[in-house]
Amino acid sequence: MTKVKVCGITRKGDLEFAISAGVDALGFVVGVPKSPRNLTNEVASELISLVPNEVQSTIVTTLKADTELREVCEELKASAIQLYGLKEYPGFLKSEYGLRVIGAIEAESISALDSARAASKVCDGILVDSSLPGIEGGTGELHDWKVSSLIRANVSPLTFYLAGGLTPNNVSEAIRVVKPDYVDVSTGVEVSPGVKDPGKVSSFIDRAKGVV
Repeated sequence: MTKVKVCGITRKGDLEFAISAGVDALGFVVGVPKSPRNLTNEVASELISLVPNEVQSTIVTTLKADTELREVCEELKASAIQLYGLKEYPGFLKSEYGLRVIGAIEAESISALDSARAASKVCDGILVDSSLPGIEGGTGELHDWKVSSLIRANVSPLTFYLAGGLTPNNVSEAIRVVKPDYVDVSTGVEVSPGVKDPGKVSSFIDRAKGVV
């Protein structure tokens, strides 16, 4: 069964509902000032402290400097970290903080496959996401699932996350085509940036987990 990650959590109520609906992982955006879902370390830490052990709490960030990454890891007691825009992944994320490292790859990049192969050698998971100029993740845009399928085949059996423009209406088809381990949604279950729609969250999870 495909697992579900709901990203861009900003509110306690949304977090609690997603957990009650059966989510497997939650994402918290930090260090991404351009994102309407960006949180301060303090708020992110408070939310992450409410996540039960059986649900993966994921820091989602574009931070690249070791000092900034260390600060985030120390303040936010998460179980995973999802990194955008890195060519090299710091070893201390695992060795010192025990985090699962997820490398986020832009599907539209001409070097997407090469980037995914390189990341797969050091990361615990690969996430393929849509991108727009100046925006890494959270675009709400679909990409060519053929690209995702190709990357999926090349990084298997590493944990594979599919993101980008997923909604309750297309998640079943996305799973059938790409066969990801996780589907990752943010914009597709919102009423406004950072505010989740309980009905959409519930429908997304039910439909994703209903694919056989």
